[in-house]
Amino acid sequence: MSDARKILGWLGIAIGLIGVVTIVMERRAAIRQREFLAVQAARFRDRQQPPALIAWEGRTFRMGDRVRIAKWAGTFKPEETRHPVEVDARSGQTGVIVRGERRTSTRYLRIDPNEPMQIVLVRWSPQKWKVNLQERWIELPEFEATIHVSHLEVVR
Repeated sequence: MSDARKILGWLGIAIGLIGVVTIVMERRAAIRQREFLAVQAARFRDRQQPPALIAWEGRTFRMGDRVRIAKWAGTFKPEETRHPVEVDARSGQTGVIVRGERRTSTRYLRIDPNEPMQIVLVRWSPQKWKVNLQERWIELPEFEATIHVSHLEVVR
């Protein structure tokens, strides 16, 4: 009986080792599969366009879109440009949309919280800007300022 016990004991140990090896192999395969799926998901996300940030008058604007001013939009103030004079927000000036913003100005008596987003913060590229009310142009470094999307067009 003792030989049968030894054989059954060794058989149990062998089956246990096979089970442990199988578990280790399956865990490694699962890790490889998870890494493969993570890479595929990242590639898929990279190919997708960012979600629409603002849809306005049949046009869509997204974060990261390169835009230009299509029609005169007023002026950018010194606190926005970090330059002592106001500059014209005139057609042709370019930048990149950073994010959408809700209207918060106190000049509007009541702002509807359900109002669609219409304002975007744009990082304006370093370029020449016309000084407001003067026939003079100045070179400004990059700055961020808000603008209503009705004044913008996406540059493709």
